[in-house]
Amino acid sequence: MTNLIALPHRALIALSGPDWGKFLNGQTSIDLENIFDAVAAGENRHLYYGAFLTPQGKLSADVFICPRDSDTVWIDVDAGVRDELFTRLNMFKLRAKVTLSKPEAKVYASFSEGLPDPRAPGLYRAYGTFEAMGGFTTYTEFRLTQGVAEPGLDFPKDYLYPIDINMDLIAAIDFKKGCFVGQETTSRMKRRGTIKNRLIPLSHNGTFAFGSEVLLGERRAGEILASANGKSLALMRLDRLDGDLTCAGDAVTLAVPDWLAPHLKSAET
Repeated sequence: MTNLIALPHRALIALSGPDWGKFLNGQTSIDLENIFDAVAAGENRHLYYGAFLTPQGKLSADVFICPRDSDTVWIDVDAGVRDELFTRLNMFKLRAKVTLSKPEAKVYASFSEGLPDPRAPGLYRAYGTFEAMGGFTTYTEFRLTQGVAEPGLDFPKDYLYPIDINMDLIAAIDFKKGCFVGQETTSRMKRRGTIKNRLIPLSHNGTFAFGSEVLLGERRAGEILASANGKSLALMRLDRLDGDLTCAGDAVTLAVPDWLAPHLKSAET
């Protein structure tokens, strides 16, 4: 494969054994049992995006689930939490027929080849040992423009809820499946309509530090999570989007991607 961008901040965990779907289903935010059934029937070769949460519903790790076959699945996770997640899964597997390992394959992004990244059109992911072409800055700017967060890289673990970074809008949370760790808080936020913040791209001059306040007049309207070359991802209050926004004394404007705009409009009604 060519035209690949190395993602050194990501790493892999492999689960092998006939129970990987059932086991992971109780741990992650997506319906792994249905995915496993499709893989077992030979109908599935996709990449799925989901999360491991804390019992309080905070985002412990975002993950890509990459089924290899009916007996093996790879979990693409932030490298900084791979060992912690590996230990967590080992602790909870009990009698499940699964074996965990740490593949040496690397993680890559691409704009032209690989498995489609569920987070944004035109973005792909690949796994293996390839020669990368560079381009990490381009990848970052694409993410910031399209509203694609990288937990662990953009902000620390246990810092936000998955709904904060719009994971509920891209099928990364299944609200109809059975219980999973952190499910109660996540479902309550969605069910009661208590979603007050959303991750929204901003446009501006320069670069802002993590945690910089976005202001609407003198009132706090949000905070910067990631920023580079005039583009930022900010966690914004939905009730403070209208008006002149500033950060560190400089003007900032909302740069809402097409896929996100309808969801923000529905939040206003």
